[in-house]
Amino acid sequence: MVKSQPIESLASRLKLRHMQIALALRDAPSAKEVAAAANVSESAVSKTLAELEAQLGFKLFERIGNAKRPTEMGRQILPLMEAVVAQSRGLAQAVTDVRSGRLGELRIGVATDMGKLTLAPLIHAFNQAQPGVALDVQAGGYRAMADQLLDDRLDALVCYDAPGLIAPGLGRLRLAPPQPLVVVANARLSPLAARRRLTLQELHGQPWCKPRPGTMMHDKLTALFLGCDLGLPPRGIQVSDLLLTDEFVRTTDYLVMLPLAAAQRLTVAAEAVILPVELHEHNPPTIVAWQRATERQPPLRQFLQFCEAPPG
Repeated sequence: MVKSQPIESLASRLKLRHMQIALALRDAPSAKEVAAAANVSESAVSKTLAELEAQLGFKLFERIGNAKRPTEMGRQILPLMEAVVAQSRGLAQAVTDVRSGRLGELRIGVATDMGKLTLAPLIHAFNQAQPGVALDVQAGGYRAMADQLLDDRLDALVCYDAPGLIAPGLGRLRLAPPQPLVVVANARLSPLAARRRLTLQELHGQPWCKPRPGTMMHDKLTALFLGCDLGLPPRGIQVSDLLLTDEFVRTTDYLVMLPLAAAQRLTVAAEAVILPVELHEHNPPTIVAWQRATERQPPLRQFLQFCEAPPG
């Protein structure tokens, strides 16, 4: 007769090691082979099986001559034990992946045009190398994104290294060196495209794609014209998205100030030209910043290591 036991009490006493031994006994020719594989004595194997059968309240195996086979109840229970053992292996794999940074979530902000150009291929390569890490990539204004990092709404921020905006206690890792800033115009539509020399006063009256306040480029553009006793160019629009800015340069006579690497993408196909005016301005280095308190988070640690030495 099967002993009746409360489910919770039985569940709390069942051990994974007991189930592994029972499954090994089902599949091995004898207890001797199970003992050798588990590096224990045959008596330890027999004791483990006896403990499990006592907890279950029935025999898992029966003897038929010199052979053993699962009992009727054993045939019903052993496949369920096999599923539990398989799930435990899956759990162990997941724990290992989470601990190592191969599984998890990572929130990365990007607040600069150079950051977008630097981050896009880096994120693609990282995603291929660590497909188990769910990436959430967000773009926004420089100050707003820096605040999100400090408020723990981002794990890392790709931005310009500006001491006034990035708190001193944050971790920093350089991704790209400073870039000269240049002014770009449509090669066909801008009346300045064919000029050999230009002044800031001439640029001031043209329509511009102006960066939004709160961005590094807005501060740079404002400072550039304030240095000539001029305000921010009055004509044009505010655009915060790099790809949208590219489209305006390709199809209109708007001017835009960009880091050299971003500008060269537009000039390769002869759609745009870099205007002949020396700005004497550079953007700061592009960095990835993070809070020191979270740098042990495995996916973030993996990402930082990847940024230091991405696969070739």
